[in-house]
Amino acid sequence: MKPSRTFGDFHFEIQHVLVLFIIVVVFQTALSFINNQSTNHIFQQAMDYYRRDSAERVADLTTTALELLIEQSRVEDPGNISSARSAIQSLDKLLSQQTLQRNIDEVYLLVMDRDRILALSEGEDIYNLYLGGGVDDSFSNEDATTNAITYFMTYKQVLLKDEQITSSLEGDNVFHVLVPFYDRGEIAGAAYMKVTPDVAGFLDLIESAYNQSGILFTGLILMGFMAMFFIYSYTAKERDLVQQQLFDQSTKQLREQVEHQKESLFTKRIYHTHHKAEKVMGFIKEDLRRLDNDNLDDTRYRVTKYANFVSRVIYDMKSYDPPIHVIRNPIFQTNINEVMIFIVENIFRRVYSAGEADAVNIKTDLNEDLPIVHVNEYVVWEIIEPLIQNAIEHNVDRDLTLSLHSSQPDEKTILLQICDNGSGFAEELLVEDEDGVKALFKESVSTKAGEQNSGYGCYLAREISRRCGWQLDAHNLTDGGACFTIQANIG
Repeated sequence: MKPSRTFGDFHFEIQHVLVLFIIVVVFQTALSFINNQSTNHIFQQAMDYYRRDSAERVADLTTTALELLIEQSRVEDPGNISSARSAIQSLDKLLSQQTLQRNIDEVYLLVMDRDRILALSEGEDIYNLYLGGGVDDSFSNEDATTNAITYFMTYKQVLLKDEQITSSLEGDNVFHVLVPFYDRGEIAGAAYMKVTPDVAGFLDLIESAYNQSGILFTGLILMGFMAMFFIYSYTAKERDLVQQQLFDQSTKQLREQVEHQKESLFTKRIYHTHHKAEKVMGFIKEDLRRLDNDNLDDTRYRVTKYANFVSRVIYDMKSYDPPIHVIRNPIFQTNINEVMIFIVENIFRRVYSAGEADAVNIKTDLNEDLPIVHVNEYVVWEIIEPLIQNAIEHNVDRDLTLSLHSSQPDEKTILLQICDNGSGFAEELLVEDEDGVKALFKESVSTKAGEQNSGYGCYLAREISRRCGWQLDAHNLTDGGACFTIQANIG
């Protein structure tokens, strides 16, 4: 089970803040649009109810006023010219005041007279119908809107049966209203009104208020994100500063660690080479004691080689990271066969010339046509000598035969092999790590139990080979024994 991650495990960058801001703005815009549409729908329904109710109330009041005027005029003396004129004026005022309103388009008193429908819009006509001699047959409805008569005929039966106000909506804004008109307690017809309630200003006011709220809310979100941005910028700056300081500190520690590793490798290299230098100095002293006229040339050759090797050891003590040109350089003209023969004849056969020498047999099978390599011969010495020494030291309990081979598999490669018929490498020493390095060539890996400063011979040989641009490998032979392989590049 993995532990749950804390908020500190996540690092937000400016791109993350911008993405969050864009997402919030998009969702806020979508929410505002949806809310605006739903709000408009709700207000539209509310306004439809309000407009219908308003239209019906106006029509009802107008009808009631007409009924009262007619009843009042009947109480007064109908034959009095002054009373008649006053009643007609009152009726005209009532009808004209309604049509003068911005929302009322048509007003008619629809009366059922025998087999016809009278659409009355003048006070004189209404007065004549109910208080005068009646409307003569010459009266015409041509001035009346066709909608009024048609609408009345459509809802006549419902109106007479239910005696309720009837209204319907034409389009989005126009209402047709019929209000039952009573004369002496009986339905005599209906008052018709065509009403167009105007609530656009009210809706605009509501929409404007809502838009202002949306803009304010969006502004608050924007201000919040701006505050988040500035806070993040400050914290990101502080974080970057701390990270830079940590990086500088880590770089410094890594540099110190690398320097320490180089110094450690340098110390180990010097520790091993100074033993070889002591042994070579012993050979020089021995050769000088045996010097005479017969061996003068051979001794001069050997002592010169020995002295150059000691000089190389001393030079190595000057720096733990010698420049590459003192290792590989076109001025070096090294014959690898000569180096291998010199090491065998003048190092190992001198050491094992008596006693243990009977148990060590060294054979050479060298290709005489090998080209020269541009590597310092004493660097080659530092590679080959510890590999031969390793084979001898790990097989002291048996008769050992060492075989040294050199060949040229192609024009750019020289192949060197140092093989023995001993016990071979332990399997765990040939296991490769994730970098492809076998355990045999790792630092401090050795089969010599209880010995200090062991396990560096093969490690140093591989490190020096790498600086030469060569490859060193090891494997067990199928017939028994172990074998080191050096792949040297020519040029």
